[in-house]
Amino acid sequence: MKKITLCADDYGMHPGVSEAIIELASKGRIQATSCMVTSTNWSEQAKHLTPLQDKIDIGLHLNLTEGKGLSSGFMNGFPSLNQVLIKSHLRLLDKTALLEEITAQYQCFLDTTGRAPDFVDGHQHIHHLPMIREALLSVLRRFKPDPSYWVRSVTPIIHHGGGLKSYIIEGSGGKSLLYELINQSINTNTSFAGIYSLEPKENYSALMKCWLSESYDRGLIMCHPGKTSGHNSLDHPEARQLEFDYLSGQDFVEDCQNAGVDLCRMKQ
Repeated sequence: MKKITLCADDYGMHPGVSEAIIELASKGRIQATSCMVTSTNWSEQAKHLTPLQDKIDIGLHLNLTEGKGLSSGFMNGFPSLNQVLIKSHLRLLDKTALLEEITAQYQCFLDTTGRAPDFVDGHQHIHHLPMIREALLSVLRRFKPDPSYWVRSVTPIIHHGGGLKSYIIEGSGGKSLLYELINQSINTNTSFAGIYSLEPKENYSALMKCWLSESYDRGLIMCHPGKTSGHNSLDHPEARQLEFDYLSGQDFVEDCQNAGVDLCRMKQ
């Protein structure tokens, strides 16, 4: 059987997201979650991860595009994703500000959880963009995490369901980051899947079947579950609820079995 890690992004972004992730992790349906420490909900929701530290990989979801940052350069707000995409490729981002913000988010994770993140990835996949990937790797060298830590690679990507979006994600710096990870002997996943429109019209279970089938051994699939009941202001509420319902049900278990997939932590 091939080993696959299912990672739920955005822990701490919203109570409905965090609740869904905690429940899925407790059931053994996900093996990793990445945390948005810039969220106003992070400090309160971080404590609920403590019982799961030996069950799943818990990582830093580096954020540079949503809300406000933790350092002086971004305390008034982050730029939009489009601005970051353009400025990073033109190398117009402030290198010092990037280093300070990435350091602040890494340190916040350490201070709040009492441990280093098991891995690092990026909100909206910004961690592999030019300038940002160099700054991130520089910060990681400074903190010297455990040798078993890993960094998410978005290439080779399983394009099924992702359309043009998946090609843009992979082509905006994914291969360059993978080269650096290999060159620096940093652990990473062998394939990446989970990109789709996040529209409720999508057949999520059908997409997951394809991702499970086409992923490589030691591959990574990301997901964005959430619970909408009793929660307001949750982005993509219908899609998040649909993901949660499927992942918490028996159909997902059977789909993994039929695909010959053994769900496991990336660090193992």
